[in-house]
Amino acid sequence: MCDICEKAKSSDEYKLLLDRMLEDDKARLEFSREMAESIRPIARCLVSTVKWPVKLVFPMFEARAPMSVPQNYFQPIMLDNERLGNTFSHGSMRSLFFWGENLVVLSKAVNHREGKEFFISFVLAHFAPGEFGTVVDGENVTIKVDMEKSFRNLLSGALEKKRITFNFTNKPVKNMIVTREQVLTSSQFKNVYAKYGGATVKSASIDMEGYAITVPHFSPHPYLLQLKGKFGYESNRQFQENLVKDYFLKHLKPGNGQAQTRKEE
Repeated sequence: MCDICEKAKSSDEYKLLLDRMLEDDKARLEFSREMAESIRPIARCLVSTVKWPVKLVFPMFEARAPMSVPQNYFQPIMLDNERLGNTFSHGSMRSLFFWGENLVVLSKAVNHREGKEFFISFVLAHFAPGEFGTVVDGENVTIKVDMEKSFRNLLSGALEKKRITFNFTNKPVKNMIVTREQVLTSSQFKNVYAKYGGATVKSASIDMEGYAITVPHFSPHPYLLQLKGKFGYESNRQFQENLVKDYFLKHLKPGNGQAQTRKEE
């Protein structure tokens, strides 16, 4: 077990945050049952390959798009050729982590109505060694899946075969991190953000972390960042810059049975 995994499992504060998240998700699912009557795609996009609800006390890392603007926050994932929502909202996530040798992806898109939250999509999927591929070249890491799996529909309880596809990528973030001040003074960055937020610079990642990253990347979930000191990091940025080395390269080491390509460094 890597150091980050050990600290996550032994942190009461982290467990409490995940327990609260699970309780919130249970309430969201119940309201989703009502909303599925008027928003029909919901009924086919709330699925899991494991029995849910389930406690997942693992460090979670988000697959984020470059710049992480609110309307294009996560890297894409497809379910039966339908692209799931990738916008930023409270409660939404697109996390990946390892459960032993299994890769786990937890993707949630959350919306709200009349002060109550519900899921537009919820996908919890685990992949055994051989069901996912990886390409590792230094801190360039790609984790990909394109396969049909059996899912349990969380609304109907029925077993359903669905094709799930994603190609999550981390590019080295060194020299690719820009601060709020750099964004505000750079016409290039302001033009990028203007596509999504007009003249006002809008970036959920800047609001939460104080910086934005200009390449596709993996990022610690905000719960981990809240407790960065417990995980041995002095700042959000230090956690981000050491993430791949401290977590992913340890779980994606050669000989662990995954369908993997490792380029020569």
